[in-house]
Amino acid sequence: MNRYHIPLLFLLILGGCENHVIFEPDNLPNAHIGKVYSVPVSITGGAGPIVDLSYNIIPAESGVKLKFEGKKYYTEYIYNNFIIEGTPKFSGVIEIQLEGGIVGSAGETFKKNYKIKVTD
Repeated sequence: MNRYHIPLLFLLILGGCENHVIFEPDNLPNAHIGKVYSVPVSITGGAGPIVDLSYNIIPAESGVKLKFEGKKYYTEYIYNNFIIEGTPKFSGVIEIQLEGGIVGSAGETFKKNYKIKVTD
């Protein structure tokens, strides 16, 4: 092997360890005031399950929340699948900011901002 093959091989190995996270759906559908809203979300990719997730819903009193199913792992929940649900109370935009980490990701994190347009 010549001296250029070793660094190239090293870079290819590191590139394969990237924790690319995919959110389904990528964008959320619109909602209507007073009508039930329910959208399942799935997070895939990365080196393992998502066990560290924080979120913020703006405005907090929007009528929409995140629902998680409890599964025992390293933490109480595995956050790869959840439902955004509720009954929107106001017209405008509801923003859901997500941030978290993946088991086995060497400290890498991900961020995702969802927006729901709410109309009358």
